[in-house]
Amino acid sequence: MTRVAAAVLAGALLLAAALGGAGPARAGASDVAGARSAVRAPVKAAYFYDYMPATHIDSLAARGFDRAIVHWLADSLDAGGRAQLVSLASRARALGVELVPEWLLQSPAFVAARPPGRRYTHGRGVVEPEAACPLDSVYWQRALFDRAGEFLDAEPGIARLAVDLEIWRGTLHHYRAGPCRCASCVAAYTAGAPRLAARDPARLTGLMAWEEGRLERMLRPSLSALAERHPGVALEVLDLDLDSFVHRALGRALAATGVPTTDYSECSYSDGAAPLVAARARLDALGLLDAPLVGGLWLKRFTPSRLPKAAREIRAASDGWFVFTTYSLWLDPGRLSGPYTLPASQERYWRALEEANR
Repeated sequence: MTRVAAAVLAGALLLAAALGGAGPARAGASDVAGARSAVRAPVKAAYFYDYMPATHIDSLAARGFDRAIVHWLADSLDAGGRAQLVSLASRARALGVELVPEWLLQSPAFVAARPPGRRYTHGRGVVEPEAACPLDSVYWQRALFDRAGEFLDAEPGIARLAVDLEIWRGTLHHYRAGPCRCASCVAAYTAGAPRLAARDPARLTGLMAWEEGRLERMLRPSLSALAERHPGVALEVLDLDLDSFVHRALGRALAATGVPTTDYSECSYSDGAAPLVAARARLDALGLLDAPLVGGLWLKRFTPSRLPKAAREIRAASDGWFVFTTYSLWLDPGRLSGPYTLPASQERYWRALEEANR
């Protein structure tokens, strides 16, 4: 939707409200969200890693990027991590680039510290030893909220944080294999119901909906406490639109508490803008009508000649775009491998990114 169209729609909505709903049919929720998002400046973000130098932000700013999503690898900030955070944030501020520290909810150290039974268990007793039970409140507090506090205490000027719920180490990418059937979850669900307790856990058909609701209620107080301590700070999520019960619970909790958020969606990584329509609908269904949706583009999957057009299409279908990952443009090309290798020179990609951000 263009800015002009957004303005026309917004005016129509105001007029309809003033007339008590008379005249043409009211616009749907997705149309309202589109009108709101259209007046925002499009996000132009780049993803890279915490060990890369602050000077990399200069390269991004010179090509029109205004947001840096920096993935932090360690489970917590030590003295070196805090110094690097301050260095990156200081350079970003000087260049008018917004720094967004980002990390994985999955933390090997924090998972190992939890009781062995508190692991994501799905299907007929399939245990993911590297993934915490999604209803483990102690784990969520440490891996999400305490972690957020580390960044905000080390660099109070940060206005945005981002978390990825991906299960990077393990056989699954996300909590998409159904509800957790660990002993703790099953016992809590069947408490006081002997008939349920006697059933095969794989046949507890209401378990996933119960877990989704319980997780949402569990997250709300911590989100409210985060907002009270750090007013206005956004807690953003990679793939918040993903259709898993964990993502849905977090999305509804964010909507209910009013904590600002943004969805950095990977659904467009390889296919471009087309999947973003469904992503927007999923956010709206969670109550996140005004949450920005930023589509991602995986650098390796697009040649320099295709990249600018794909980026413009993503921006037209959402609230901006982010590129994964400019690490491919920083390291010596001879040392790149796997997902970081590029089909053309780094120079050509830098020129394409600059064109994409015009």
